[in-house]
Amino acid sequence: MREQAKVIHINKWEEFKKLAIALCPAFVAYTVQKAPLSRPPIGLKLVFSTRDRQYIFLDFAHGTAFRRTKLPIYTNERGDAYFEEEELKTFICTELNRKDISIISFEVLGGY
Repeated sequence: MREQAKVIHINKWEEFKKLAIALCPAFVAYTVQKAPLSRPPIGLKLVFSTRDRQYIFLDFAHGTAFRRTKLPIYTNERGDAYFEEEELKTFICTELNRKDISIISFEVLGGY
C-alpha cells in the first residue's frame, strides 16, 4: 500500500523560505489567483514538492504590493492588477540563495 502525499499549507514567507532552502527543490511553481477580498483582487500561490509532500504558500495583495513577500503589484491601463514574472524569479532566487532553481508557471504545466 502506498502512502498518499501530504499537502502542507505554509502561512509565513520565512517558514516557506526556510523549508525551501532545507529541502532544496528543483523547482518552484507559481500561479496567479483571483482574490476578491484583497485590494487589488490578486493572489499569488507558490508551490514546491518533495517525494511525498507538497508545500503551498499563498500571498495576497495589499495596496501596491503582496502582503507577505512585499513583491510589487502593478495596474495596467484597464485597471487589472499584475506582477512582473522576472521580479518574482529574481526574488525567489535571491531569497533562497540559488541560481539553479527553476521557477515555472502552473499555466506552463497545463493549469492547476
